[in-house]
Amino acid sequence: MTAIDPGRQIDRARGLAEAGDLDAAAAIFAEVAADGDAPDRQEGAAGLSDVAERMAERLLEDGEPGQAADLLLRALSVPGVAEPARLRILLGLAHLDMACGEFAGAVEEGDGVDAGTGALAIELLARVLPLRGRDGDAETVWRYGLAHPDTALAEEVRLRLSRDVRPSVT
Repeated sequence: MTAIDPGRQIDRARGLAEAGDLDAAAAIFAEVAADGDAPDRQEGAAGLSDVAERMAERLLEDGEPGQAADLLLRALSVPGVAEPARLRILLGLAHLDMACGEFAGAVEEGDGVDAGTGALAIELLARVLPLRGRDGDAETVWRYGLAHPDTALAEEVRLRLSRDVRPSVT
């Protein structure tokens, strides 16, 4: 039985990544990174981190935060993956995007939601959106809540908007 040359696997993975086949490249990089005996283990870990980061960024840009999160969790599960902090930050961004989707869904529930729940959903959405660089959308959400036809909900939103949620730093 002929052993597979790990160096050739790394070269193949690099070629696949350069050609844009990031899924196939990630699979090979992950295999090499997870092989404790592979001489190119660190290169595999670095390649996996780079490819996973690029793939996750594309998925986030395409509005697929759940898929990005799944991909990042798989990459982070590989022992020795390089740049785990960067991958964890991207995972957090994916979770923020998913949270925005859930908060927006709660806001869209509309008439069936009590004023406190609706105002909370509006506040959470409006406060998280700027973390993703969407300040204009946050302003739109606040305006929507303040002008809501349910006066109790609009008043709850007014109270939430005016409160200071910044922690005191000493």
